[in-house]
Amino acid sequence: MYWRFLRKRLGFTLIELLVVIAIIAILIALLLPAVQQAREAARRTQCRNNLKQLGLAMHNYHDNHNRFPHSQARYTNGPANANEVGDFSWIAFALPYLDQAPLYNQIQFSPPVGVVWNQNSNNQGANAAVRRTVLNALLCPSNDHDKVRAGQTHGGYRWSGTSDAAGTDYVGSLGHIWGGWKDCGAVPDFANSPLFVKGSNPGTPWINGERSNEWGNCNGVFMYGGSRRISDIVDGTSNTVAVFEQMHWQGGNGATFNFNYSSYGSWISPLGAMHNLRNPINNRNPAWQQGANDLRCEPPSSRHTGGIHVLLCDGAVRFVTENIDHLVRYNIAVRNEGGTVGDF
Repeated sequence: MYWRFLRKRLGFTLIELLVVIAIIAILIALLLPAVQQAREAARRTQCRNNLKQLGLAMHNYHDNHNRFPHSQARYTNGPANANEVGDFSWIAFALPYLDQAPLYNQIQFSPPVGVVWNQNSNNQGANAAVRRTVLNALLCPSNDHDKVRAGQTHGGYRWSGTSDAAGTDYVGSLGHIWGGWKDCGAVPDFANSPLFVKGSNPGTPWINGERSNEWGNCNGVFMYGGSRRISDIVDGTSNTVAVFEQMHWQGGNGATFNFNYSSYGSWISPLGAMHNLRNPINNRNPAWQQGANDLRCEPPSSRHTGGIHVLLCDGAVRFVTENIDHLVRYNIAVRNEGGTVGDF
């Protein structure tokens, strides 16, 4: 009798099992946010490291060429026929300084003899495979977009031709500008300050990105075509943003914001590798959009809560809150305004 009673007491009752399960569920619920926070902290660290590598590449390029990596955008006027100039980003030219010399050597920057580039230059010949090559150093691990993205444009804003291409989540700063096919009339010009009014120069110049004679008016570190020197960063390298995070959201002006990637997010194209800091950070205001897949309204953006990482011209990486004062954002975007930056 005693042993039969003991054997019965060796098991758990249903109530005891339910209590144990409930305790385990509570512990998991308590631990899961901490695990998620730890994972996001690791992703943020990797994102910062990616930007630091871009900073090293920019400065090593400058050491050898006495200027930062240049963009080779196509244009509708200039010293050469636009159809004879390829359409390649500053990232493409910086590849040897990102430990990607073999990939750089595969790019056909100029057409073969007797061949005229069309609007699909970065998708012709060997470039068709190059543009699909994923570079993890250009992708923030917090971003859930595909690494190879469908329907990425080959050429300019109004040009046809798309195909798959590997993306970039980091873009060179054009400054604080209204940029022709990169402007966004839905975003207010903040007329309470002459610095923000469309067309003021110095201030926020209006630049047609397809006209090479206007590129020099870009007040950031990068231009649609050509490049800057460190000596051009007259406001100080520790006060001027060189590169910042951008997720290339489609956006839209409907009730639901579209977080899918746009057609302008490939690393090989100048359209995907440059933008400006005039649009508010992480802007999801439907009233400040002018249609889905319009890159002119794409904001500086990230999947990190509350802001974005930026690379300064001195190589430092900072986290900038999405609530940053517009004047401060203006001052860190512009390389030659002379304004006081203050804390950010």
